Amino acid sequence: MQLTVKYTDVYDGAEYPRTETFDVPAPVGDIEDWAYDHLYSRSGDGRGHGEAGYFAEIIACAERPELEKRQFSWV
Repeated sequence: MQLTVKYTDVYDGAEYPRTETFDVPAPVGDIEDWAYDHLYSRSGDGRGHGEAGYFAEIIACAERPELEKRQFSWV
């Protein structure tokens, strides 16, 4: 299914938002595990940071509209 996700990466108090659209398998089982497996890997910029937080909000999902506005965070 196709998702549009708003990511906000936070490094040392500064926010770096971006939006991505991509395909993922539909969630089966625990939604937090699914998000970690399929959304978290797209967060960040690949560099190590002292203090970092990663946030994702599903802003569009035509196949599963109940996922829209769902938010996840990894800090």
